[in-house]
Amino acid sequence: MTTNTCEPFNLLRNGVGMRVVISLGSSLLGKALQEQLQQQPEISEVVVLNPDRDLELSEPDFLITDVYTIKQSKPAWLTGSKTVLLDYGLSEDSIACLIITNKINGIMTVDADMRLLLKAFHAINNGQIWIDNCKIKALVNFADNTKDSIIAGCLSNKEREVVMNISQGLTNKEIASQLYISEQTVKTHINSIFKKLNMTRRTQLVPLGIKLKEALI
Repeated sequence: MTTNTCEPFNLLRNGVGMRVVISLGSSLLGKALQEQLQQQPEISEVVVLNPDRDLELSEPDFLITDVYTIKQSKPAWLTGSKTVLLDYGLSEDSIACLIITNKINGIMTVDADMRLLLKAFHAINNGQIWIDNCKIKALVNFADNTKDSIIAGCLSNKEREVVMNISQGLTNKEIASQLYISEQTVKTHINSIFKKLNMTRRTQLVPLGIKLKEALI
């Protein structure tokens, strides 16, 4: 992350700045990021998670993690925080797998500047999924083999909704609740999608889901 002085975003919650927890494989990078965030007026508190020390931050808003720490068990007080993955140059397939197996609200490249990170916080705070433009392009290109199928309209509207929900890492049960259908109906839709697109894994649907979601914006 590069430092710069930013125009303030409206990240205040009831007049209080955002609370951020950092959990990275590199303690050096974590400390550097903490120091940068502490300089931002929109951020009220930043802590670096340390498994050897008892730390607790009241109602943290964001957890910044990476491929090395995202699978680690988290303390209960982090349950409500939104997760931002720091990307060190992961492949599109790896990112697709991480999105499927974890609740990720945003992905930021390690060389992104502080203004972009704050912009991501702002978007996530408003219920959006944040993925920087370069990574979106890579994921969309990764999905080009499905382009003709999408244009041909081989997926029903409900199937497209299922794909978009899968791309956000939702389980079948969560998708059923989101779309007001049964879990068995979700499974039926997924099997139909796999057959139509000649796919076998949920991770293959992540780039497609992102592409469909982008088309709605």
